[in-house]
Amino acid sequence: MPTFELSSTAGTLAARHDPPPGKPATRGPRAAVVCHPHPVAGGTMDNKVTFTVAKALREAGLHVVRFNFRGFGGSEGVHDEGLGEQDDVRAALDAAASFVEEGAPLLVAGFSFGSWVGTTVGLADDRVTALMAIAPPVTKYDYAPLAATAKDLAVVYACDDELVPAADVERWLATCVHPPRITPVVGATHLFHGKLKPISAATTSFVEALAADG
Repeated sequence: MPTFELSSTAGTLAARHDPPPGKPATRGPRAAVVCHPHPVAGGTMDNKVTFTVAKALREAGLHVVRFNFRGFGGSEGVHDEGLGEQDDVRAALDAAASFVEEGAPLLVAGFSFGSWVGTTVGLADDRVTALMAIAPPVTKYDYAPLAATAKDLAVVYACDDELVPAADVERWLATCVHPPRITPVVGATHLFHGKLKPISAATTSFVEALAADG
């Protein structure tokens, strides 16, 4: 996949552009940004869940941008507890938009910490019409704004998550004003070891539904 550099408020970020292998999407989102889990815990754009989501999106015809948050994996700057990282997502969205026609709808997906940072930015960006949260840490960060959104939303969570109990995610899901597409992954823990296929299938299904809606 082609690598390139993003310019964020922290400096230069290491990034990758995953173009669609075949015909680009003509309905629904045309490009996406996928955000990795907490870098302090070892998360990078090559995390297996992040890669799985990106692969499913590009195979569905989207241009996909992955990147390493500031301070990690060749990206300049220092970790900022998710605040400065929002500027990193904005830079990635600008890059994703540059690969498609002006005004084309975008999608933001994120895993764990990346789901909070990514969806927070996506909620405020009119170019972003769809959001995807995988294993959202709803007890650690504020997900109330996401629960209130009218944008299309998909949520994937692990039924045996040792870090984010499924019961807590389900209580948060019950507060969503507009019911999201929900995929509980039975037998999965937070890192989804051996449980990547349901994530891929959920991503593909979400994009197909968005395309069907226009």
